[in-house]
Amino acid sequence: MGIVRERATAHGLPVWVRHEHLARYRFAAGYVADALVVDCASGDGTGSALFAQTARGVQAFDVSTEAVETAARDHPAANLTFAVGDATNLRLPDASVDAFISLETIEHVPNDRACVREAARILKPGGVYICSTPDRTVCNPGTTIDDAPFNRFHIREYSRPEFAELLGAHFPHVEMFGQNPRSHARTRTVGRLGRILPFRGAVKLNQLLKLRRFATDRLEHHAVLPADPARSWEYLVAVCRLPQ
Repeated sequence: MGIVRERATAHGLPVWVRHEHLARYRFAAGYVADALVVDCASGDGTGSALFAQTARGVQAFDVSTEAVETAARDHPAANLTFAVGDATNLRLPDASVDAFISLETIEHVPNDRACVREAARILKPGGVYICSTPDRTVCNPGTTIDDAPFNRFHIREYSRPEFAELLGAHFPHVEMFGQNPRSHARTRTVGRLGRILPFRGAVKLNQLLKLRRFATDRLEHHAVLPADPARSWEYLVAVCRLPQ
């Protein structure tokens, strides 16, 4: 299926990473009440189970058979199913769901445009596509979209304009939200360091600065907020809509 994905589970991750994921799940859950939902790249099923609390039905897909089996065991619900599936070919009918959620997925998919096109195909008119990805200018400072990301599981990472362009090819309305704001001055400074420091030194500096979060991090620190263009955002969360 061509997707290599790191696993986001409740165990074995730094506290801030768990909080970042949970904040995205809670944000997306605000769009699924009484909806037919696809959760694409559902991982351990934590988000899928949260969506199922208010959705009419949730169909969750992941490329990992192990993840699907574990999620189905841990999150039984009458309106929730888990299955193995490819983000670019889910074999669902056209215009069949109200919401398509795919968080921290598109940076893993070799054919990112096919991934967006598949979401648009499956959604009903007026349907909503919610996806998220790290902003390269913050997470991989000083690099381009053609450079290999520091995260070995990622195929590529996007700047905000690149992400918006990718989504806009199939969704006429894209509203951008973000997590973990940064000042543009800091982003520019670390970007300059990224272009001159060897061995991805600027990325490693970013990681070191996060270590203090072990003692202080809280879920509310990672709230998904409207992505004010006057700031940079470590993660971009896009809410895309099809016309009615």
